[in-house]
Amino acid sequence: MSRTDRALWRAARSISDLAALTALWLEGRIASHPGVMPNCGPDDETTHLVPVLALANRAGYLTDNSQPGTAETGFDGRWWAQRAAVTGWVRRDRAGIDLVNRITGPARAAGLIVCADSHPYGVTVTSADGDGAIFGARLSKRDLRTIWPTHLIDRDLFRQLQGAIHLTVIDPEYGRDDVLWDVLAKALYRPPAPAAAPTVTEPGLYVLIGPAGSGKSTLAARHFPADSVLELDAFRALAAGTRADQTATPAAVTAFDAILTARLERGLLTALDATHAEAHHRRKYTDLAHQHGMPAIAVVADTPTAECQRRNAMRPDDRRVPPRILRDQARQAARFNAKTDGFDAVLRPADLADIDHS
Repeated sequence: MSRTDRALWRAARSISDLAALTALWLEGRIASHPGVMPNCGPDDETTHLVPVLALANRAGYLTDNSQPGTAETGFDGRWWAQRAAVTGWVRRDRAGIDLVNRITGPARAAGLIVCADSHPYGVTVTSADGDGAIFGARLSKRDLRTIWPTHLIDRDLFRQLQGAIHLTVIDPEYGRDDVLWDVLAKALYRPPAPAAAPTVTEPGLYVLIGPAGSGKSTLAARHFPADSVLELDAFRALAAGTRADQTATPAAVTAFDAILTARLERGLLTALDATHAEAHHRRKYTDLAHQHGMPAIAVVADTPTAECQRRNAMRPDDRRVPPRILRDQARQAARFNAKTDGFDAVLRPADLADIDHS
C-alpha cells in the first residue's frame, strides 16, 4: 500500500470515516483497502454493484464483503450458485440504529434474510457442489484484525468496530440479483430537501419530457450549460450519420447511458434531451440518478399538442416525426406522474431562468 493510502486509513477516527474511504476505494479513487491485496480494487463481479455499495457506505453502512446473485458454471467446471449478499458494520448509537432500521425494515418486507449483530454460525451464501461460503457469522477479535490490521487502523477505532452492529442482508434465492440491491438503494437514498425554486445551478439529473416539437432542445440550449446536455438525437447521428435513422437507436442509447453514468459518478449536473414519453424510460433514469445519490428533476415542456404538430410540420424531412408517432408521444407524456416516476422535483419553462452564455 502506498504511503498516501496508508496515511488516509490511519487518519480515520470513526466508522463513518472508514465508510467514506471505502466508497472512494470502490469507485477507484483510492488504490488500496485494508484487508485487500494492495493496489487491487473490487472483484470484477462487483462492478455493477459499486454505485449502490458506495451509496451504502456514504450513508454510514461500512460494507466489508458483498457478492451478486449468480448461478453458472465456474472457472473450475463446477456449478456455482450465489445468493446476493452484503455484510458490514454500522456504528452503535441512535443514528446507527436508525440506519439499521431503515435497511432492515424494507429488507424483511421484501423477504430478504437479515442478520443484525451477527448470526452465531452465519448463513450460506455460495454453493459449489457441496462446498460453501457464509456471511454473517460472529467474528472473533482475530478475524476482525485480519480485515482491519493494527498497522492501518487506529486502536480506538478498532474498539469502535468491535462494538459496532454487524449487519448482513442476504437474498434467500440463489441466482437472483435484482431484489437486494434495489431494496438497499431505495432504503438508503435520501433526496435533498427541494429548494423553494429549484434552478439548473444545482447538481442533479434533469430529465426533459415532451413530444417532438414541444421545445425541449430550445429549453436545453437556453437554460443549461452546453456541456451538460445529452441529446439522444445527437448520439444517433454519431452512430448512423443522421439523426433520423431509428435503427441506430440501440447503439445511441448504449453510448448515451455510458456517458450519463460517468457524469453521475462525478456528481455533475446533467440534462437529458429526449422525449421520455414512456414511464419506464423516465423510471430508468430516476433510478439511475438515485443509485448515484443524485436528485432527479423533471423538466416538462408543456406545449399544446397542436403547436407541436405545427412545428413538426415545418421541420426538414430528416427531422420530421410521423404525425401518428407525435400523437402517441403527446398522449404518453400527458400521463406523466412525478411521484410514480420517482422524481424529486418538477420544473416548468416558467421556472427556469435563461443561462448567461457570455
